[in-house]
Amino acid sequence: MSSRVEKNSVPPAPIPANELERLSALRSYEILDTASETAFNDIATLAARLTGTPIALISLIDAERQWFKARVGLDASEVPREQSFCSHAILGSDPMVVDDLCADARFADNPLVCGPPNLRFYAGVPMVNTDGLALGSLCVIDRERRDMPPEQRETLAALARTAMTTLELHRAMRQVRRLAMTDALTGLANRPALLEALDRAVARLRRHEDVFALVYVDLDGFKRVNDMFGHAAGDRALREAADALRSVARREDVAARIGGDELAVLMAACDEGEMATVTERLRQAVAERMTALNWPITASVGAVRFLAPPEDIGHALLLADANMYAAKMAGKNRVVATEHGPAEMIATRHWRAAGI
Repeated sequence: MSSRVEKNSVPPAPIPANELERLSALRSYEILDTASETAFNDIATLAARLTGTPIALISLIDAERQWFKARVGLDASEVPREQSFCSHAILGSDPMVVDDLCADARFADNPLVCGPPNLRFYAGVPMVNTDGLALGSLCVIDRERRDMPPEQRETLAALARTAMTTLELHRAMRQVRRLAMTDALTGLANRPALLEALDRAVARLRRHEDVFALVYVDLDGFKRVNDMFGHAAGDRALREAADALRSVARREDVAARIGGDELAVLMAACDEGEMATVTERLRQAVAERMTALNWPITASVGAVRFLAPPEDIGHALLLADANMYAAKMAGKNRVVATEHGPAEMIATRHWRAAGI
């Protein structure tokens, strides 16, 4: 079977009254399209074994599809929502058991029933979060008609609660990790997060030749403002600079505060023109925000575009830092950008702020 079941004309399940709230909650778990995980796979395996069914799924109902976080006995990774049995199961709070799908008007014409894989029996229990929102279901399926005794229904319900608890733990762990990787003052990524992203970027460059750029930013005059107006002013200046980074960074980039008044942007898959544009826009954005506050703060920016891998991430940081200091030595409030790679590939570029 292909990884996705094709769409057919099937009367869909009614949309829950709280659909927008339900979908918002589902996305907050950041679970859709993630890799297979042992904890969820084990629950699905237990569900199949304890009910004696060949197919078990932990399914999540997205806006237009049913996606399987775990699956046993089925190759498909998702099906269109209008074909989904679980779309009906999430409408209630109790287990939904259909002894014979062929005899149920909701499913008799479903292509999953009247054609391959020729499903005949379904039992699903809604996975409901603490706010009472059904995100999906734990279900077991058979190709033969069958009855499900009460004890198996209770077992399936218990496993569905375990699956929901596992999903809550998944979200909690991601939230803890996000907090650990976020600078509390600016909301940007912190130094460990940048180093981790940089390590991945270097690895991609080595394996797939995915070019990237590293941008270092130091705030000129920050110490003077901090000393003259106090730490509250300094904190605001850092937040304003962070907002400037966010305003120019692309969606795929990583903007970070790496310590003190030093910021950085890791630019993925950028060409020379993109690096030039982003770095100059960044310099201008910082200057404009600080001028509006009447603070004598500007940005010295050093950037390196990596056409070939650095020796390691420390080497990458050193090259970007050196360009940032070159910008300071050249008079501050400017960008110095270079490229790193084999000599025949290098065309060094220096961009300076207009009017300097």
